Amino acid sequence: MKVSEIMVTDVAKLTAEDTVAKALALMVDRSIHQVPVVDESGAYSGMIFAKQFLASSAQPASKLKSFVTSTTSLSPDQEVEDAAKTILGTGSRALPVVQDGKLAGMLSETDIAQTADFGHAIVDEVMTGAIVIEEDTPLADAVSKMRRYNISRLPVISKAGVIRGILSILDAAGIMAAPTERTSKSAAISGGRSKVKGEVKVKDIMRRAISVERGTKLNELSDYFKKNEELVVVGDGRPIGVVTPKDALELVLPKKGEIAIHIAHMGDEDDRRDIEDHLTKFVKKIQGQIRDLQNVVVYADKHRTRKYSVRCRLITGKGVINAHAVGFDPISAVKELIRKLDRQVKAEHTQKVKQRKKQRGTPRRG
Repeated sequence: MKVSEIMVTDVAKLTAEDTVAKALALMVDRSIHQVPVVDESGAYSGMIFAKQFLASSAQPASKLKSFVTSTTSLSPDQEVEDAAKTILGTGSRALPVVQDGKLAGMLSETDIAQTADFGHAIVDEVMTGAIVIEEDTPLADAVSKMRRYNISRLPVISKAGVIRGILSILDAAGIMAAPTERTSKSAAISGGRSKVKGEVKVKDIMRRAISVERGTKLNELSDYFKKNEELVVVGDGRPIGVVTPKDALELVLPKKGEIAIHIAHMGDEDDRRDIEDHLTKFVKKIQGQIRDLQNVVVYADKHRTRKYSVRCRLITGKGVINAHAVGFDPISAVKELIRKLDRQVKAEHTQKVKQRKKQRGTPRRG
């Protein structure tokens, strides 16, 4: 299947002279986290992301030219499987489809997930553990939590721990960018805790969460993903994990007969190689403990505080092992990440050994 067969051609786009406020209004209206930027001739210039505005104290009146980011592009004739690998490798939700320098369309992880066959895989195998927020929490605190964990969404719970809704970066950006009588039109979107931001609570702007039970097959979720970027996996009404189209696609990454390590967000090639070298050694070390390891997906980010955060997902035939670490350089961050992964792998391996011994020690009835 070719990219041209499933890409979206009715694409919202902006120019470098448009403002941050206009971009955010468009994102909120279309429920999209990124918008392509084109010049007067329709040539693709780059992309802008909602996350950028929250991370950079952007002024609503600022021109977008300061925020345009160069991205990888896809071609209409590219195979969808190859495009999926490219999208996951960049860590973007979607990439532009460019032909002769002009923007021809967009292809998102959601578009691909709706065409993929996940076999008998269930949500338990790909979900990420849920980091939650209480509904009465101030919005500013929720945004800080998303920044701290480098995530885009938070399941919202009651004091009793029951799921009440979902809050995303886009929800927060929309409310904080909107001018009110008590905030200046030039107030920074992610600046200090303004009066309005302090008054707004998570429950005031959260959306209804779409939830599924553990054991739900991924192939049953395509219709949900058409209108929702995330599904909350629940047990007894309480959030256990979150599943996104990206999580599902990681399960069907192209395999080459050996364990593949996919690193996203890291632009520096030397840092990328260092991270890959450390993880390759770690993967070889644990292969005796995890025999069905299929893919390793890493998201590495550099922050304004000069810190690096690294998230990793070890995708196995029976589930996903997640870890997150922070360091002042990529190597210290990945070493801490490996220590955390190693502890989890050892704990799971020990549990499996105990279960096997218990099964062998159980007398047969006859």
